[in-house]
Amino acid sequence: MLSRLTEGKSSKGTSSDGWREASVERVLCLFDAEVPVDNQFVQVAATLADGGRFVVPVDNTTAAQALKPESADVSVEYETRFLERPATITTEWVQDVVNRFDITTIFDIRDHRSTLGGGEFALTTESNHVTVTPGNEVASLSSCLVPVARGPHLDTTLNIARVIGETHDAWIDFFHVVDNDESRSETDALFEYCTNHLGDFDEFDTWRYEGWSPAQAIVDQSSYYDATVIAAPQKSRLREFVDGSTTEVVQSLCENTVVTVRSGDVDASRLDRWLGELLAPKN
Repeated sequence: MLSRLTEGKSSKGTSSDGWREASVERVLCLFDAEVPVDNQFVQVAATLADGGRFVVPVDNTTAAQALKPESADVSVEYETRFLERPATITTEWVQDVVNRFDITTIFDIRDHRSTLGGGEFALTTESNHVTVTPGNEVASLSSCLVPVARGPHLDTTLNIARVIGETHDAWIDFFHVVDNDESRSETDALFEYCTNHLGDFDEFDTWRYEGWSPAQAIVDQSSYYDATVIAAPQKSRLREFVDGSTTEVVQSLCENTVVTVRSGDVDASRLDRWLGELLAPKN
């Protein structure tokens, strides 16, 4: 069984391979009616819910049946809860569902591009939030570029990368852009942390890249991968709104699918939360 992402009340310690034990994910999966239920990232969301609960708003019983564990194309087990899809998915509706079903991770596959790079629901619900920005369609999800850097979303990003790798047997490249001020020992320490956190997952490599612009380097290299998995911005929402962010550039310019990961237990100011609600996608 895959390890869970929960870092809070349902966690019961850390295992010897760096993974949390006895935590159970309760995943709310949001996707457009036009997205097929066998979509690659719907499968990732279902795998993430292994041993926990999979909550999905659907339009019809056919879609609901296809998402049950015995019908889904994933070898996992989860409790299914199906909701009637609202005409508009609002922050208030998501907050209600999160509270009712004790959601730990929101997996958002809807076809939209957020003004601030995704993760607005994480600000109001304190759940992990994974946003998928669709790119070029690929027959199989076999490779992922995962830019890594120290920050509050790193652990959750590593966990999501592992789930994608295990769901689709995909190769993962952990990618770190350095400038002249960063020593090799610092980069090596970062990669060692990532390796330890992944436990027994070994379908990955590390890549130290020297360049002046992390955003440009990620965009340039992403074209060689089926997906890019990147952590949400680390700076405040106000600075993010004024200055932009690497994540926003990557979402806008990458040709492949971009998966943006935000940890739900990151503190946010009242102003940050207000900006997140104000600029959240309205459809």
